[in-house]
Amino acid sequence: GSVITWGKQDLGGNSSVVASKLASGVIKIFSSGWGGAFAALKNDGSVVTWGYAESGGDSSSVSEKLTNGVVDIVGGCNAFAALKDDGSVVTWGDNSYGGNSSSVSPQLSSKVIKIYKTAKTNCMTGAFAALKSDGSVITWGNSDGGGSSSTVSAHLNSGVVDISSTANAFAALKSDGSVITWGSSYGGGDSSSVEAELTSG
Repeated sequence: GSVITWGKQDLGGNSSVVASKLASGVIKIFSSGWGGAFAALKNDGSVVTWGYAESGGDSSSVSEKLTNGVVDIVGGCNAFAALKDDGSVVTWGDNSYGGNSSSVSPQLSSKVIKIYKTAKTNCMTGAFAALKSDGSVITWGNSDGGGSSSTVSAHLNSGVVDISSTANAFAALKSDGSVITWGSSYGGGDSSSVEAELTSG
């Protein structure tokens, strides 16, 4: 359960500052892509971070929330989102890439069952989407990359069963067999041209 790191020192290659915390108990490691930061999930539900501070290597602003209860982590572009066993979500990293979720924090305080991100291919945009147990979806992060779902919010209040993403857009599959999309139009966020074919089945 120990972790060994190497590579560019300031992009996660040097983990000496948290070496004692990485000596045992780590069960999975996550990254912020090009951001050069890492987050390690330990078997006691705590999280250890290192690497480029602005991209999530520094989690001191939320450290008290990462001492226990974390069950999964999603590493986006320059930011992280952690799902806790009480259904709440904790985020840190670059604010403009989803590190700051304060605008939707009340909705992320409970009942979240899974977190999705826009794919980290070039890290030009970064956003997250949280699926809740009631089938609703909460989004945050870069608005151009799917962080804003206001245009389809009425369709994301219930019934969503799964979410997929491209580099800068999301697609939600609903229980009635319909599909809802949002985010960058060139990333697939605008499905208006085939809307009629995505209403069922």
